[in-house]
Amino acid sequence: MKITLDIKNMDNVGEFTPERLVKYEEIFNVLIEKGCLDGVRGGRASIHFDAEGRFMMVNLDYSPWRRRKV
Repeated sequence: MKITLDIKNMDNVGEFTPERLVKYEEIFNVLIEKGCLDGVRGGRASIHFDAEGRFMMVNLDYSPWRRRKV
């Protein structure tokens, strides 16, 4: 599957290199594979990087089930 990304504002991005594209692709692949973009309701997905700026982890914080008040 191929997803096209249209970035409207590059002011805060700086130079967009092929290496950065590979990094972005890895992050988006993980977010999609783990359901972070549409599988989390009433919670959050956090993206973590190490001191050198390498993508290291995605943390999901949500409750998969909760009894609703009646």
